[in-house]
Amino acid sequence: MAPSKEYEPGLQYVSTNTPLDDIYHLMKRDGAVGIRKLVPTDVLDQTYEEIKERIINDEPWEGSFFPRETKRAPSLIARSPLYTKSQMMNPIFQAVCDHFLTTKSTFYWGDELKESVSKPQISSAVAIEIGPGGKAQPLHRDSYIHHTDNEAVGAWDDRRDRTRVPSLGLSVAGCEVTKENGGTQLILGSHLWKTVDKPPNPANAITPELEKGDALLMLSNVYHGGGNNTTDQPRLMYFTFAIRGYLRQEENQYLAVPKDVMKNYDRETQAFSGYYISEPAAGWLEEVDPYYALYPEKMKDVKMTDF
Repeated sequence: MAPSKEYEPGLQYVSTNTPLDDIYHLMKRDGAVGIRKLVPTDVLDQTYEEIKERIINDEPWEGSFFPRETKRAPSLIARSPLYTKSQMMNPIFQAVCDHFLTTKSTFYWGDELKESVSKPQISSAVAIEIGPGGKAQPLHRDSYIHHTDNEAVGAWDDRRDRTRVPSLGLSVAGCEVTKENGGTQLILGSHLWKTVDKPPNPANAITPELEKGDALLMLSNVYHGGGNNTTDQPRLMYFTFAIRGYLRQEENQYLAVPKDVMKNYDRETQAFSGYYISEPAAGWLEEVDPYYALYPEKMKDVKMTDF
């Protein structure tokens, strides 16, 4: 559907009651869109209490991808029920994931024409704090993880580009985020570029300005990277990435989240975490839904059927 109104060029910041079709439109146009006040600040304060021990005790990264001043808290589903409910399962994020990452295909099974629908799943869930003095990341695309290979296009086309994006991300500001304290840099429109052409030019990047609780939705083939923190305070953001259901997770959620923790979540959260069959037949265990790995006592009532 067409957006409800015209939008100016440049990164747009919308409210949580903006029509979803407008959000889809802006992401297809620019590769990213800001959402004001997606998560209440008091919820973020409580979320930080659930993860701060892991942040504080994180070891420095060896290599160039993260500066040594960076601290991380991975496995957020295991560590923070509040994060899981308010961010990973946020209705706007879930709707955007369904729109861009649901994959439908048809195939013949003998002379029977079947359709399969693969729903998206979580890929990684991590909080990242860039400390004072932290240097900018190299600009990169997260889509490199899943070996994408796209040609350059002038504008998004729903039919042609329905599988252009393997994943997308939600980043939520855990504090005020600015260019000065290491806010994420990104190049608008770079999701339409060829996969490998020429190196991205940092001079073309912008840095979204976010208040605590604001969020950024971004397609994974947008060039981006954490910025320089030139202040005397750390910059905290929460990152949630989702992928197509038939792709491998970046962070192995089956090992990252203990089964007894996963059992505390509802069925929708369990499925988005990977405990489901991606149609027609990816991810099964003992030829049935991996959901039963959480509840083996229910296996006795399950009948194996065609995928």
